[in-house]
Amino acid sequence: MCSHIGEQLIKHPRLPSAMSQESLDDTIKFRAGPLKEVATELDSVHLGGVNISELAREGLTQMLRRTMTDDDKIAIYERYSSGDLSEDAARVLLGDEFELVQEDIDAFREASEDDTSDYLV
Repeated sequence: MCSHIGEQLIKHPRLPSAMSQESLDDTIKFRAGPLKEVATELDSVHLGGVNISELAREGLTQMLRRTMTDDDKIAIYERYSSGDLSEDAARVLLGDEFELVQEDIDAFREASEDDTSDYLV
């Protein structure tokens, strides 16, 4: 939490250099309003407290994934493949689909390399 009332700071993965020159230590800042109050209250009543930063990171990750369209996912993977996006960032955005996209690409490459002369009429 930061010292500003009602604000939450969230660490985020490094963005591609074409998009941002930010380092891993940069934060995303937003007005948390009542979220700060309930997080602080839960932290005080929950045995052992709660990791508010981890909750914020997980929540942001889930919302980013929900926001992406199939076209966005393809674009993210293409940016990763061309070296414009780190593997860590691509995995954050794509989650389990990162492996599925890789498998689909490998299967497509394998199919395109197959000898299709037997199938020609």
